[in-house]
Amino acid sequence: MALLLFVPFLLQRAPLACAAVPVEVTVVVDSKGGGNFTSVQQAIDFIPDDNQRWTKIHITAGVYT
Repeated sequence: MALLLFVPFLLQRAPLACAAVPVEVTVVVDSKGGGNFTSVQQAIDFIPDDNQRWTKIHITAGVYT
């Protein structure tokens, strides 16, 4: 029961921690081709392993397989 009470607390606090860090790169995933990538995996693979920049992956509504 304690875990169930703790999880909502984390969800409420997470945006505050992220808001202080500026996003340097934003990539868009759009299943219809209107973004930088058409799959979520392509966007993840785009970010280098030694990445030091805060990168946002914006995923538009759609069906991804």
